[in-house]
Amino acid sequence: MRRCCLSMVIAVAFCLVSAWAFAADGEALVQSTCTKCHDLGRVRAAIGVKDQAAWTTTVARMLAKPNAPAVGAEEQASIVGWLSTQSK
Repeated sequence: MRRCCLSMVIAVAFCLVSAWAFAADGEALVQSTCTKCHDLGRVRAAIGVKDQAAWTTTVARMLAKPNAPAVGAEEQASIVGWLSTQSK
């Protein structure tokens, strides 16, 4: 019983830490990636206005441009995830 409870506590703690790390990574990626082409004012203007689907389309469109930085699928998901959870 103790092992089961301990395992459960560890699993929950891991999930919470992972969610926090995901959020921190998303913000850092937005700051380092999006500013390659434009300032964050443009990004901030759309925060709280666009939902996840809209951010997915916007980020994909921006990353398809010839001068866009190389971003992997996981990084793109982190960017979209962070942007879609922000509010003004």
